[in-house]
Amino acid sequence: MMKNNTKLAILPLVLVLGASFSTMANAAYDCNAKRAAIEYQIQQAEKYGNYNRVAGLKRALSEVNAHCTNGSVLQDAQKKVTKLEQKLADKQQDVQEIKADLREAQAKGDAKKVAKYQRKLQEKQADLKEIKQELKQARAELASAQK
Repeated sequence: MMKNNTKLAILPLVLVLGASFSTMANAAYDCNAKRAAIEYQIQQAEKYGNYNRVAGLKRALSEVNAHCTNGSVLQDAQKKVTKLEQKLADKQQDVQEIKADLREAQAKGDAKKVAKYQRKLQEKQADLKEIKQELKQARAELASAQK
């Protein structure tokens, strides 16, 4: 019975945090939206007594108030896309190198190295998938910022 109560207590927290991150990611296209998203997160952190997070969010809010312009939002979105594109290219290169190592290990018949490179390949491909998703989101944010 206690386990069910714990799950019920955690579920609203997870939903609230997920909604606030989603709100921030989807609404971060202009300075007012950034402010609103941070203010909402501050309220939620205060509600749950997370005062270290409140302090960090208040610093973030003061940075937004001091430095945010809609042009800077657009510039930040472009920088994020460029950074992720480079990260994707690097990860694709890693995958190609591991595939070459795997082929070499298979040619030598080294089962231990084959298994090692297969694990590495799976990890890098999972990373690649995650980066592609982040890049897709960043490009959507950039497109919204350009409107």
